[in-house]
Amino acid sequence: MRTVIIMIAALLLGACGTSSSCKTNPEIDQQTVSIPVHRLERELFQLSSAEEIEKLLAENPSFASYFLHASEYPHDSILAQKLHGIITNEAIDTLYREAQLAFEDLSPITEDLETLFGKMQSLFPGTGTPRLVTAVTGLYNDLFISDSLIIVGIDFFIGDGATFKPQNTPEYMLRRYDKEHLPAIIAKFMAGQKIQNGQKSTLLSEMIDFGKTYYLASRLLPCTADSLLLGYTPQEMTLIQENESVIWANFVENEILYETSHVTKRRFLGERPNVYEISQKCPGRIGAWVGWRIVEQYMERTNATIKELIAERDNEKIFMQSGYKPLSR
Repeated sequence: MRTVIIMIAALLLGACGTSSSCKTNPEIDQQTVSIPVHRLERELFQLSSAEEIEKLLAENPSFASYFLHASEYPHDSILAQKLHGIITNEAIDTLYREAQLAFEDLSPITEDLETLFGKMQSLFPGTGTPRLVTAVTGLYNDLFISDSLIIVGIDFFIGDGATFKPQNTPEYMLRRYDKEHLPAIIAKFMAGQKIQNGQKSTLLSEMIDFGKTYYLASRLLPCTADSLLLGYTPQEMTLIQENESVIWANFVENEILYETSHVTKRRFLGERPNVYEISQKCPGRIGAWVGWRIVEQYMERTNATIKELIAERDNEKIFMQSGYKPLSR
């Protein structure tokens, strides 16, 4: 079982469109999966003492360990006291009520997760079926993901109308913290666990690594809009599609595709509001989007299977066989 605590910024890389039309792939069947749901925050906020909270934590050790980092506390009673202080805080009560309103109905999320893990189990036999646990912890943590357990800090994902939002988070990243982005974020994490790094550490190779991840994620959630997978606005998606040849020309003319500098990689693959080297309006992480476009074209031209794509670590070969060269519009 692979487990990790997720911060949203680390996942939102790559995409290729705004359309929500479903992508077909005969290679992937849909296994029947049922995702059990545990509304743990509702149990927590009904408790009135630290002793009751400590008992709840003992009954939910994975939540205490993976989401609350219980091992960092000398004793569970100290963590329980901290949680008691959180749930009795008036501001957190507001956060809880807003989270309950935003996540009153979880069925759209569970349906997407059932699609995701049904396809994962078809493509990768042995993949588990996770429980979905929801929590409110005063913006302490946002996500924990594995193929046996998913914990969502729903207070992070209330959306634009939230009275309280994650601190020290830029506005261009905050817009991703809503329930519409959740299934896409989980899909990208699960897809990323299946992708091996390319043989080389060039900018181009890492662009294609991200491209593989987002190609797979888009096939695991075939009806999810690419704008959600990427975390771009519809306007940003339109802009990059209309200027794909200009974006590509920047990489080619500046001879940076085979750069190995971490500074250069961060410039085109890391979190930034804009890639100013291309344009004041070019959104961050643009290199990953180009990587996805290369992978899409490679898959179309070679008729490779997803498993063949994952197994191919020679990203230079993928690039050459893709024939990627966008034309001016």
